[in-house]
Amino acid sequence: MTAAAASTVYICPQCGAEHNVREGDVTVRCRYCSTVFRTFADEQRYLLPVYYDSSTALGNFLLWVKKQVGVEESLPLNIELVKVELHFYPFWVVSLGFRTSFTGLGEDAEYAGRVDGAYREVRTVYKRESGTLERSFEFAIPASPEIPEAKKGYRISSRGRSYFSSDYVKRVGGVLHGATIDKARAVELAKEMARNEMTWQIMREVVKVDQRSDEVNVNQAVFVSVPVWRVTYRFKGKEYYAMIDASSSRVIQATYPPDVLERAGYIGIGVAHVVAAAAFAALLFGLGALPAATAFIGFAAAAAGYFSRAIGPTRAGEAVE
Repeated sequence: MTAAAASTVYICPQCGAEHNVREGDVTVRCRYCSTVFRTFADEQRYLLPVYYDSSTALGNFLLWVKKQVGVEESLPLNIELVKVELHFYPFWVVSLGFRTSFTGLGEDAEYAGRVDGAYREVRTVYKRESGTLERSFEFAIPASPEIPEAKKGYRISSRGRSYFSSDYVKRVGGVLHGATIDKARAVELAKEMARNEMTWQIMREVVKVDQRSDEVNVNQAVFVSVPVWRVTYRFKGKEYYAMIDASSSRVIQATYPPDVLERAGYIGIGVAHVVAAAAFAALLFGLGALPAATAFIGFAAAAAGYFSRAIGPTRAGEAVE
């Protein structure tokens, strides 16, 4: 078997360069930007199959984009496809059990001065409370910084995933992306996410925590490659993109042009901030140059943001479940 036949294409997560990586190679240094990324061929790897071909995924994207607020109505009927590619992005799926015990101050209300069935006085009182909470979590941690943030995070089902096969990736015409986050780091990120979630749960019970102890049991951390259709399209001379999960057809992230009314709205708000910047700067100039400059810079920066929204594409996505 030749070296070319025994290799798989990997994308550098930093610069996007393609590399032919031999089967079994664990670490790769990009010859262009010197970034070191990993294939994790030494781990038990999985992948999600491609359940939606490019035509179906694109059709679902067009249905989704039609529902977005401010999208130009003629977009679905007048797009020009530039490029459609299948990419497999790396994730760590970490499942863990979390148990936390806490003591603190809870908040309650006392009622006094009852007259004709109603209370004339309500007081807030604090009392000592303690409790134990237990929950199970499963988090999908992007293993590469190039993976865009998904609305409400990623949800990668453990059902339906298959053992990793480079032959399958080649057969469906996909390319793999290298990973820069290892298992240990992914587990730490998952623990932090679980702790934050449990903190939110605790603060629903008490207003102040005096003591807290956590027990974490990591059940599993597996490496999963998720197929994503990357679509580049052109509309009225400008290029936009969409990233669509090929295993669920959900839109991970996409850009599209806003309609004329939305653009006009952003421009109007931007102009209002420019006027406010000049007015507040003049008003505060009597107090000194620093307060005037601070006010002017603040409003001008906000105006620049709205003008940017007016001339730039809208960026959006949906939860990947």
